[in-house]
Amino acid sequence: MGARVEPVAEAAMSDKRDRARRAQQKVVRDRAAREARRRAVPAHVRRRRRLLRWSWLPALGLLGFAVSLLTLGPGYREARAAYDAGDEWDAVDLFDSLDGRTFVEGWKGAFNAGTARYRAGLYSTAIRDLDEALETVPDEHRCDVQTNRALALQAHEQETREEAEVQLAYVEELAAALDAQAAGEPYDAELLEPPYEGADEPTVADELGFAGYLLRMAADDAALAAEALADPACTPPPSQGGGGQDDQQDHGGGGQDDQQDQGGQGEDPPPTPQQQAEQRMQELLDLAADVERLAQAAEDGTLEGSPTPGAGGQEAPDPAQAEAQRQQALAERNQQAGGGGGGQPAPSGGDGTGTAPGGGDGTGSGGGGSARNW
Repeated sequence: MGARVEPVAEAAMSDKRDRARRAQQKVVRDRAAREARRRAVPAHVRRRRRLLRWSWLPALGLLGFAVSLLTLGPGYREARAAYDAGDEWDAVDLFDSLDGRTFVEGWKGAFNAGTARYRAGLYSTAIRDLDEALETVPDEHRCDVQTNRALALQAHEQETREEAEVQLAYVEELAAALDAQAAGEPYDAELLEPPYEGADEPTVADELGFAGYLLRMAADDAALAAEALADPACTPPPSQGGGGQDDQQDHGGGGQDDQQDQGGQGEDPPPTPQQQAEQRMQELLDLAADVERLAQAAEDGTLEGSPTPGAGGQEAPDPAQAEAQRQQALAERNQQAGGGGGGQPAPSGGDGTGTAPGGGDGTGSGGGGSARNW
């Protein structure tokens, strides 16, 4: 029985090897036939076929781009309609959905989203979007972005400053509660509770330090706003001084009436928005330094009285006296600049005959080529 099984097994194995060999031979023959057919085709035809096989990828990309452009117009109109109707939150969502699809002018998506966020009161994210738009905006639209960016920075500055004022008011209440607790008098116990579970009890030094931090944040916003307002893209070209008699008369050329009209009887011109932002920045920095000084005194245990910024400092001068001193200094400066002729103070921009850009236009913008800012 065993002798009859063995030949059967060997026959099966031999048949299996034969089938495998035939299959392998068929693969080789098919491959050789394909290679022969490929070589029979001219080279330029083979290249054309390869190009046709791979052309579906760019075609698919172009199709997606076309679909995006077709849907971009209606989407923008819907977002703009929501913005014009005062639906700021809907406008923010709609502009966000369009931000990543503006392939041609990519800055517009971030610009529109940032402007909508500014109107909705989301100043931090509005600044983020407008910063992104500023990176790729062309020069002819740079002033648009910088203008909205300055508005968002100034709004965020005001918001942060109000937070600092609230924090300082809380510090005064906290200090009063701690004094009452030490004296055994009634006080509001909630003021002395930790802000959250596991936190330390509030101290005057720590809370003053946080108020100083907020004031410095507001000062940074004011500095960035001043920088945005001073962007050359938003600065008008300087006037060209000199020229004939008519030009001198038009640009503040030495006449008594013109001096009175443009010089405003010796008064300084109103500060520009950039100068106002720089002034606010300096005020915030001074206030932050004062608050930080109080925080250090509270930490050292040398703080006396209420922790009010500016308390115990130099007394503010009388407004009338300060104005009189300023007018006197201005008159002396104008007399020196105008050579003392006729007793009339010359405009702060010079005598109206300057030849350098920005010189002598009678608007107080400075002589000798100094730049003017809005």
